Amino acid sequence: MNSARSLVIAFGLILVGQLAFAQDMSRYRTYALDSSLDSVVVATGARAADAKTLHERPATIRQLEWRAPYADSRNTLADPVRDISFTFYNDALYQVIVNYDRERTEGLTNSDIVESLSAAYGAPTLASARTRTSPPAEALPDSIVVARWENAESALTLIRGSYAPEFQLILISKPLSARARSAVREAIRLDATEAPRREAEQRKKEAGAASAARDKARSMNKAAFRP
Repeated sequence: MNSARSLVIAFGLILVGQLAFAQDMSRYRTYALDSSLDSVVVATGARAADAKTLHERPATIRQLEWRAPYADSRNTLADPVRDISFTFYNDALYQVIVNYDRERTEGLTNSDIVESLSAAYGAPTLASARTRTSPPAEALPDSIVVARWENAESALTLIRGSYAPEFQLILISKPLSARARSAVREAIRLDATEAPRREAEQRKKEAGAASAARDKARSMNKAAFRP
């Protein structure tokens, strides 16, 4: 019980301390929605080179993964965050996915996590895992929605695995997320439409390279051949 209570205190102190100015739901800790990739790189200490480009048209969708440095499991005040995924629409942060370390949330109930988050974001609009609602598409597999906070511009959803005691937090910008989803759907459509042409071009390129290699080998071998 003492161990679980220490985890609650640690979780709450970290969230409240780092979210003291984040009551408007536009940010998680120091990471504000609509931020640029460069600003998030600076805030996390990650490398810009680690960002992956998922799609380039009709909009640029990029993703940056950050993983927490190692911390001694005996440190009850260690940050419970395991890793964070940041996704950008045309260099504007629209989605933050936070995965919490299973060991550092062991023993915590849904209510414990909701209580800590409520200290930063206020009372949730949805506060019961018994309420049937679909988790976001990006959520953990086989997960349930524990609680949700939202306003006209942002939505914050607390997720828990149905079978494994893993917690996940997803923060999105509603307008940017809608545009990003539309852009991703169009990018997938364009990729499927253009796939036959790209494959034909690739085959033609490979055939040309093979022909050039044969011609080069023929020229060299012909000059050097002696019967």
